[in-house]
Amino acid sequence: MIFRKIKASMRYRKLNEKILSEVGRALELNRSSDGTIRLPAQYGRNLPERVIEIFFARLYYKPGLKILDVGCSNAMECHLRMVRGLEPPRNIVGIDISVPSERTRRCYDRFLHESIVSSRVEADTFDLIWCISALEHFGMDNSSYTDQFLLSEDMDVQAVKEMVRILARGGRLLITVPYGKYENHTWLRNYDADHLRNLLAPVEFDADIQTSYYRHTHGTGWRAATVEELEHVGYYDQSNSGSAGLAVITATKR
Repeated sequence: MIFRKIKASMRYRKLNEKILSEVGRALELNRSSDGTIRLPAQYGRNLPERVIEIFFARLYYKPGLKILDVGCSNAMECHLRMVRGLEPPRNIVGIDISVPSERTRRCYDRFLHESIVSSRVEADTFDLIWCISALEHFGMDNSSYTDQFLLSEDMDVQAVKEMVRILARGGRLLITVPYGKYENHTWLRNYDADHLRNLLAPVEFDADIQTSYYRHTHGTGWRAATVEELEHVGYYDQSNSGSAGLAVITATKR
């Protein structure tokens, strides 16, 4: 039993190291970019969507921004290492219904133990909000994380409205969700075009929204994709320790 735990721990550590190594490759490629997002060849082969998500989170970071990280209590080690390594001055607040470990809490300047849907944060507070690999769990069965959760069909929609409310004018909201054909796995949703449209419709007059799509295949790794390519892609299709398709949503508040 102890040996199996050690092996699992080593695999997890190597997975996180591989993710961060790939993110470094993508950041280097985009260091002097004209604004067009480019991914290296065979980017993140057999790795989960964190290679895309952490890349975007890091790409949008600038020292001095006031940042909110939504749903980060159970973030992967690669995510926490990214947060710890951000250049100062930094002002990063975490928020989650689940109580973070002390190790996770120390990655943030402040931590709010509450739901983003009913947050007491003042409007126009944050310059940058990350909601990375979290929104698909809102209103779903979160019993593996905490017993303080509510089942709700529209909690994800309410969360997006609240995040836009507390985003400063000109500020940027980054949301990532698994995407392809719609699937309800009780603990997460795999979004499709209709559900994504329903998610963003309430804030489309308050923010300029851009959505890009990515797909993982064993042959090429992660690459940009079209909505049509992802139409029949399920969450578990690639056996890459994560989703097979991803939507990356960037909303800039007017």
